[in-house]
Amino acid sequence: MHLYRHLPAVLRLVMRRFPLALWLALALALLSSLPAAAGGVKIGGEGRYPLSDEFSYLVDSSRKLTLDEVLQQPVQARFALLRPSSPGANFGFTSAAIWLRVTLDTAADAPPDWLLELAFPPLDHLELFAPGPTGYVRQEGGDNLPFSSRVIPHRNHVLPLSLQPGKATTVYLRLQSEGSVTAPLTLWQKRSLWERDQTAYFGLSLYFGLLIGLLLYNLLLFVSIRDKVYLLYVLFVGGMALFQAALTGMASQFLWPGQLWWNIYSVPAGAVLTATFGLLFARVFLSSAGRNPLTDKLILLQAAGFVATLGVLAYSFSLATHMLTGLAVTCVATVMVAGVIGMRNGHPGARNFVISWTALLLGVIVLGLHNLGLLPSNALTSNAVVFGSAAEMVLLSFALADRVSVARRFKEQAQTRIAAERALVQALSVSHEQLKTSLEEREVILDNSIVGIAFLTPEGKLRWANPTLLEILGARGREFESIDRFYLSREQARKVARKVVARLKRGQVYEAEMQIRRWDGSRIWVSVSGKGVVLERHMRGTVWVIMDISRRKQLEDDLHSALAAEQHPGFVPTAPADA
Repeated sequence: MHLYRHLPAVLRLVMRRFPLALWLALALALLSSLPAAAGGVKIGGEGRYPLSDEFSYLVDSSRKLTLDEVLQQPVQARFALLRPSSPGANFGFTSAAIWLRVTLDTAADAPPDWLLELAFPPLDHLELFAPGPTGYVRQEGGDNLPFSSRVIPHRNHVLPLSLQPGKATTVYLRLQSEGSVTAPLTLWQKRSLWERDQTAYFGLSLYFGLLIGLLLYNLLLFVSIRDKVYLLYVLFVGGMALFQAALTGMASQFLWPGQLWWNIYSVPAGAVLTATFGLLFARVFLSSAGRNPLTDKLILLQAAGFVATLGVLAYSFSLATHMLTGLAVTCVATVMVAGVIGMRNGHPGARNFVISWTALLLGVIVLGLHNLGLLPSNALTSNAVVFGSAAEMVLLSFALADRVSVARRFKEQAQTRIAAERALVQALSVSHEQLKTSLEEREVILDNSIVGIAFLTPEGKLRWANPTLLEILGARGREFESIDRFYLSREQARKVARKVVARLKRGQVYEAEMQIRRWDGSRIWVSVSGKGVVLERHMRGTVWVIMDISRRKQLEDDLHSALAAEQHPGFVPTAPADA
């Protein structure tokens, strides 16, 4: 898919960030796969003897072989030594029963009482057969049995084993599980196991304390900020805590020792919750819905795939665990690619996000190879996700802090911008008030002017007229678009229009005195002045000033008549011609 074209960039980033840690972890895991030479294990006074590489094994596909049948010579001949290139007693996902055989050659001065530890809590069922006074003695263990039935109350499967000093003892183990069949076996002296447990429980306490602290802290952040990315992170951390508590056996010992059914299914259920909320957290954190729709769809598809495994789990535990293993690797790879895309796009916190998921990816890959039987079972491989998830959770908290820092910076910038906008609005408001006042003053002046004023469009339509003009025309309260109706005739209107156009083209003012007809039909004399309004070299209209000069014209007529009568008795004056 288009998304996975970014995988080379992801790998280059991983090599830059974790070149030494990546290859050192894998090298240690592979080097630990070199087993000791086949044969009996010398047991002396040491406190601890690793046995995982010392067994010979038999695969019972029918799962029906009994110990008596296994002890028969034809079946004994079928036992095979673990290959030098094999990961020890790690058989991956298999539905077969696995029989393990080892001979313990006990020194004469060796203590007789030992503890056999199988440090893989999710193993469903194991049976230990060791020689006793009257034949082989059978002991049972596994997470299919209630925790209260364990002889030794321990998070791992620990069974007592008695050895006779100075003699060789052959013991058999039968292993069967719906998930991965792994047997990291160690023979312990009680004191040595107790001393090791102090360190192991201390480390697990630190790990779960870290998860609980991060969970509570980010839950408080969610309550305070109400950003759902913190809630998804809390659910992600909670799912990881549930998954690791079940995987390490801490939950079966301390949280639900009597819940047999839940103890079996809590590991895959915890994995589903972790992956689902991890994907949703990544989706919201990287804003993939808006920034990269293709990545967003792939993330949602994988989240749906994890949820679907819950339904498969009810049908087939083995199939569901296979699906989870495959989805886990693709899930982390997808999220890392999405993180690299976000980092290239400058998304806040994307860099720390990629680094954190790199740590988890390393842990998931190592655990996946361990569960598939490709890596040996030891403290590093069995707890790879513990180490990887601890590093991831801490680094993700830095990514969230980076997100908060960027959000705070954006908030401060937004507040500065809002303050500037408010100042601008205030200044505009003051300017608006000043302009409004100025316009009101001008409107008062124009409305109370002793002359009529009008503004005509370039087409000669009336756009505005003051009350004085309407009073002169006798058109107060009337609606009209053109002043042509006030001319005495069409010929007069055309004559005036020609003169106006000629003057305006030369940029001159048109002035004239003429007789017009008011709204009621009565005639008056007016003085007319007009000038063109030019803005950006375009004619926007004309401004006219009109004065009623009828009284003046009447006085002039009376004066003309009086002078004519005095000079020429019997002279009858005529009205002057129109302008």
